[in-house]
Amino acid sequence: MLFKKGSIAGKVIYSAEIAAVCLLCILLLLNIPNAFAKPFFVAAFYLFYSVISLFLVYAFKKQIYTGSALKRVAFTMSIAFVIRFLVIYYIALTPQGDYAIYLSTARKIASGTLSDSNKLYYGIFPHALNYPIFISFFYKIIGEKTWLPRVINLLFGVMEAGFGTYILEKFTNARAGVLGGLAVALNPSIIIFTLLSGGEPIYSSITVFAVFLFVFGIGKEKPYLYLAAFGFTCAMADFFRPTAIVLIIASVLTILLYSNFKAAKKITTIAFIILSYGIVALLSGYVTASVSGYKNPSHGYGWNLFVGANETSQGKWNDEDAELFNAVKEEYQDPSKVQEYFFRLGIERYKSMGVKIIPHFKRKLNVWFDENYASTVVTEWQTQYTRFKSADLKQTFFLMVNSYNFIVVLGAVVAMIILSLEKKGINTMKIISYYMIGSIMVYMILESASRYKGAYYSVLTILAVYGYWKIYHYVRNSRKLKGKSI
Repeated sequence: MLFKKGSIAGKVIYSAEIAAVCLLCILLLLNIPNAFAKPFFVAAFYLFYSVISLFLVYAFKKQIYTGSALKRVAFTMSIAFVIRFLVIYYIALTPQGDYAIYLSTARKIASGTLSDSNKLYYGIFPHALNYPIFISFFYKIIGEKTWLPRVINLLFGVMEAGFGTYILEKFTNARAGVLGGLAVALNPSIIIFTLLSGGEPIYSSITVFAVFLFVFGIGKEKPYLYLAAFGFTCAMADFFRPTAIVLIIASVLTILLYSNFKAAKKITTIAFIILSYGIVALLSGYVTASVSGYKNPSHGYGWNLFVGANETSQGKWNDEDAELFNAVKEEYQDPSKVQEYFFRLGIERYKSMGVKIIPHFKRKLNVWFDENYASTVVTEWQTQYTRFKSADLKQTFFLMVNSYNFIVVLGAVVAMIILSLEKKGINTMKIISYYMIGSIMVYMILESASRYKGAYYSVLTILAVYGYWKIYHYVRNSRKLKGKSI
């Protein structure tokens, strides 16, 4: 033996050998992904991360399921943060279509160069201006940063996973709450929308927060402050997507039909909600008008009604209607007149359908099962700076998002049916059911597009987990009854 056992030189050589072997093995194992095709690697990584998340819940169930709900909220938020951070770090997209226009408009607002033509367009569609206004605020402070929209979406996405956990736990139990938060955190469509520069992810997160405020406050002896905050939050969501009014209507129906409040208290709480919503919506309207130079147009949904009534395009944007829009815009040069014009045409389109309106509505609702948009943008919009080159994996992403979305939509349907049938034990989960029913009806009537669903993924997922939880309890209770009868 060259060196005595236990000598300093022997220990150094022994340690060096271990370090060298470990380093070599690590370098070797880092090449494992090269042994598999990229489609397998993407699916395997997503499944691995999901399984690890569930394993952590199982391994530390005692610590997670007991004690304060804050622990469970923090856990699901951390799961949401890690996977979203990895995605925005490894995948970079070049915004296209409306998303490119939003960022371009934000630059113009920040620099004060928004043209009169731009202002007229946004006078017709004021809600399309609000996300650029929001982003331009950050541009003025820190300058134009390509990563800014993604980081903002990441933060909002992490919050909605936490709020989703609390909402479900409130109506079920700690286990279902955690599973609900994880379902939101791991929803691939929600994760992909983190990469996009639009208002859908922010709207989605704010509406989940609004539901959280409603759920947290409705059981208080004096819920007025919480419900006023709910109305305020809905108005903030409405700033990014013009459909938060549906959530206000859902809250009013829930209070009127299912709360135990006396008549006077019902009226007071509803007044707090509507008043706070109205004040903030009015103020945000002034903000939009100060940039566009136009007040909100009358018949503000005229164009969306017109396109939604197009049988040929199944209610989606199309070149033929767009050409007519450009001609009408140039002729009238007035947002209210343009919207009123298309409102009348939309009504006429629906009147001319007759009984064909039912199959038209049915065809329009297929958008809820179509996740082609998410799989398209995450592959076809990739830039040269993308660290994980995966532009050729559209089919893989398509299978992942469609499979997940299919399960979510079915669960949500089950939940809405169960909540409508239940006669006792009704809880304020009805607000989410009413909200989704109202949103689906909006899709039936107005313009529809796959990307618009980005505003509803989280609420839909929460509702789906509730639906599966109810199925689980129904099956379990049925088995118990059978066991007793035997």
